[in-house]
Amino acid sequence: MIIANWKMNTTRSEAIALAQDVRSISCRPSTKIGICPPAIWIDAVSNVLKGSPVLLGMQNCIGDPFGAQTGCINAEMAKGAGCQLVILGHSERRARFSETTEMLVPAVASVLETGNIPVFCIGETLAERDSGRAIEAVVGQLKPLLNAGLDLDGLIIAYEPVWAIGTGHSATVDDICIMHRTIRAIVDRPDALVLYGGSVSPESAGTVFSSTEVSGALVGGASLNAEKFAAIVAAWEQN
Repeated sequence: MIIANWKMNTTRSEAIALAQDVRSISCRPSTKIGICPPAIWIDAVSNVLKGSPVLLGMQNCIGDPFGAQTGCINAEMAKGAGCQLVILGHSERRARFSETTEMLVPAVASVLETGNIPVFCIGETLAERDSGRAIEAVVGQLKPLLNAGLDLDGLIIAYEPVWAIGTGHSATVDDICIMHRTIRAIVDRPDALVLYGGSVSPESAGTVFSSTEVSGALVGGASLNAEKFAAIVAAWEQN
């Protein structure tokens, strides 16, 4: 699966045009593509994607039911808007809004209850990697979720080393292999989809995808350009 995270980018017209371009990307049926536009453009993008195999995703949600939560979106709203994916725990949310895995467990549970797919993000900072605590940090982000007693069948994990997001630097293939293998061992699901994210580009995609441990990618900046995103999809299919 190759998922585009547009973050806080695009005007309405840009979102529609980009979605139309992504819809036209040619790929094998086994290669799943998803796009996660800003929430305010979900409805417009959903209309573009009708009848298309491209999956639509929300960039975040909370685990609360309907109620007095100003400015928030819950899992049922995401489902009702036509989404099949919800990104949770992205490092930008963890850093800026102090989201922790413990806080995110209800959101994961609610997304699973709707039948949608949570894309759960984990990753270490540069300080944690430099101090030799990268695996400890990632396992620490996973453990509260694994200990919550949820049926996590269908969960997608996105490993995104924080120091590689938006920096142009990507982890080495060895680093990616070790971390993805560790994640699968911790979740005790050898078939779990574990995506890689962190400055994935047409130039780095072939190297990233050369690892058999990688199940696809969560793509940030490069996904705002349809040609670059298509090149990343093509790189996946060439491996």
